[in-house]
Amino acid sequence: MSAYGNLLKTLINFSGSKLSIVAEEVGYDVSYISKWCNKAKLPASKMAPNINRTLANHFSHEILKHEDLASFSRQFSVEATPDTLNSIIYNLLKENYKESSREAANELNNSEAYKTRVLSLANDVYEFFNHELPNTLMSYNDNEPIEVLCTLDICRFINENNVDLPIYPMPNHEINVKIGLNIKKLMEDSSNYLKQIYYFINSHSYLSFDFYNDALMNTMNTIIIKDHMAILCALDQYNRILTATVITDPEKVNQIYIRVLPSFRTMDLLLHATESDEFYQYGYRTDFYSRDNFQIFLARGFEFLLPVECWESITRTARERDKDEFMAHLVGQLQITWEEIFEKNSMDFFVLKSSLMKYIEDGEIIFADVVYNMTPDERKLHIQKVLDITKNNPNIHFYVIDDEYLPSVQHLLHTSVFNNRKKMFLKNPQRYHTDIGPHFYSVLSDQIINEVSNFFDNIKSHPYCFSYDAEGLQKFAEKYSSLIYRMIDLSALRK
Repeated sequence: MSAYGNLLKTLINFSGSKLSIVAEEVGYDVSYISKWCNKAKLPASKMAPNINRTLANHFSHEILKHEDLASFSRQFSVEATPDTLNSIIYNLLKENYKESSREAANELNNSEAYKTRVLSLANDVYEFFNHELPNTLMSYNDNEPIEVLCTLDICRFINENNVDLPIYPMPNHEINVKIGLNIKKLMEDSSNYLKQIYYFINSHSYLSFDFYNDALMNTMNTIIIKDHMAILCALDQYNRILTATVITDPEKVNQIYIRVLPSFRTMDLLLHATESDEFYQYGYRTDFYSRDNFQIFLARGFEFLLPVECWESITRTARERDKDEFMAHLVGQLQITWEEIFEKNSMDFFVLKSSLMKYIEDGEIIFADVVYNMTPDERKLHIQKVLDITKNNPNIHFYVIDDEYLPSVQHLLHTSVFNNRKKMFLKNPQRYHTDIGPHFYSVLSDQIINEVSNFFDNIKSHPYCFSYDAEGLQKFAEKYSSLIYRMIDLSALRK
């Protein structure tokens, strides 16, 4: 019996609960509860927190109802009160679940060490790639970053195999993935494939991907987690996985890794996960803004056309809160650079309606690497600054994308895109709130940059994209500015 099962059985007996009632509470069949108690089985990792919370609610209610609080404290060697009982039971369940999970993992490693598995049934293949593989990847406890090679063309792989690769919980270690991309297929159907790449990056924002032209690897059909696992896939004529051979012998895994790694050549790199230090070290941002004809898609906030009144606050935030003197200096540089380019350069800003509404309410922007919340007064000044600049520069246009028209992918629209038709990079806002995943993606392929440029040009004609030039913005402000200012004032009151 596992530690978790032993604790669960003890709590059931102590609280006088019936298995049927416990099963009904957590929404599982009685047989599952019995297995958790007696056969060292555990709830699925993604469901465990909710199950433990429900169990804690049930047991604490029963114990208090029967006035067994003092007896509970003695039996479990704790000092429980009516207010803390629920939390104590939940933490006991959580810690025992962790211990039992570690024991189960060790037993599995000892009993099936280095065993090669062949997955030949469609359901087994689906379960492995959608659940077992991502959960296994999250369970590794390496001190060094996890290195993954995937020779499968990612867009075609997802489309044909119905693989979403859900990953939970969020990893507490760095995971770097080198992955193949069929550039020829991308060019043939760029509108579809570009969206697939974008959605994939968004749904895995805490992983760092390097995308490579798969010319040297497109027949290898291999996924390798260095030091841990190699998966050799057999595909059918539609690129669906028929069978998968899973190898866990570290020596064999790394032999395969060494053989496959040369196929990921630097010259074939298309998109590169980039950290802030690397991004700024060679003046990438400065060079980017030295050009013209910008297309900028902002998925969170709006950090451009800022009023002078907020620059000092952003600089102070970088210097005092973030202890980042370099970033404070960069903010000062960008202030000068942006004031110049906004005077005459051509700029198309694409913004999500939901993002604008959120900005009106909380004022959050991510300026360079500084997460900053504009005050209500600064937000109002920001709106006026946008109106003033666009009035003087007719080359600035806004395109508001009503993402309510895109409900199926609305949750996958949180990575910003910065493009000047010669250079392009993506910015991952999630990194600034989770501290895991890449800050940026540098796009190294001229073909991809050209296709993305065309993609944004084409978006303008879609019914969910609303265009505003200088005159349109002025009319919109005249009609709705008082309402927007009231919304800003109300958001301040709610805080």
